Amino acid sequence: MRDLQSVVSEYMKGKKHLHLEIGIVTRGDIEYHSFGNSPKQSTVAPEHRLFEIGSLTKVFTSILLLELEHQQRLSSDDTVNMYIDHGKNDYLNKITLKHLATHTSGLPRLATNLSSKNNRYNPYVNYKEQDLLTFLADADYTDQIDSFEYSNTGVGLLGYILCKVAGSTYDDLLKTYIADPLNLTETAALLNAEQNGRLVDGHTSTGKIMPHWDLSVHDGAGAIKSSLHDMCLFAQANLNEDHPLAPTMQQSHIPVRVGDSDLYYGWQEDTVSDQQVLWHNGGTFGFSSYLAINKEQGVGVVVLSNYCFGSASRVDEYLDAIYKFLTKKDLYPLTFLDPVGKNILESLLQK
Repeated sequence: MRDLQSVVSEYMKGKKHLHLEIGIVTRGDIEYHSFGNSPKQSTVAPEHRLFEIGSLTKVFTSILLLELEHQQRLSSDDTVNMYIDHGKNDYLNKITLKHLATHTSGLPRLATNLSSKNNRYNPYVNYKEQDLLTFLADADYTDQIDSFEYSNTGVGLLGYILCKVAGSTYDDLLKTYIADPLNLTETAALLNAEQNGRLVDGHTSTGKIMPHWDLSVHDGAGAIKSSLHDMCLFAQANLNEDHPLAPTMQQSHIPVRVGDSDLYYGWQEDTVSDQQVLWHNGGTFGFSSYLAINKEQGVGVVVLSNYCFGSASRVDEYLDAIYKFLTKKDLYPLTFLDPVGKNILESLLQK
């Protein structure tokens, strides 16, 4: 494949604190590649540094749904109303767990009563169970049911319901049904002291350090922290069929019909070099992530970065707007991670 340095050089520009970790995965092998400008030396191997993976968590949450369904503890066709305390809203009797997993419930990306005014840089931390239930009490998006609309609210609600069914925290669910069976020892929603010491600082595109996110009731939508090592094992498990989770993972690769569309539990679909790719990305105010697999050739790529694609600061937004007005250029250009991963995958598929 092409020299990785040439693929990542544009993304690396201006990121002096960058940790950029890349994994190239086949059914039988994993390669680790590390890039960055950080002057700090670390005794931790790059593939064992921990990152927030953001919305890549949604793939794990959907697998948890399918695993609990295999155990006959629930059904994807169960309505949300079955699991919400005092849920008398008829809309909740029309949407199912399948709707939540495929972003077709009609629920908005963010609940209308979620405000980041109290903590702009950690926007979910103060949004608790009662806030979610209050929002759902009179929510009505019936007209949007069966139409795709990406929803942190919906998958956060799904994670909340799975925890109620299992009688456990999201972190315990993750460990019991995915991390432990796949030996993902560096993957968790709640880090222990040793793991927390390997969690790198996250930065905005302007280089400012951001606090790590606390997702609270939205854990299922984006709470997982993981390493390149573990995410590559996870990608590899999706390519193989010789482990306990294979039936569940394989099911997540099969599209289901919702309304007029064929959609996946957790995954998104793309075409790279005329071949089908299943993928998901993630982002918080300090991190970006990307994972994609091609089942036909049995290859995958994982990319983790401790920079987000933009800036969470209103000051930066204003400065950028002024600079762009004066110069017609962006002072703080958006730097998306996805093209890096897609370019690497394209090179693999063209071998």
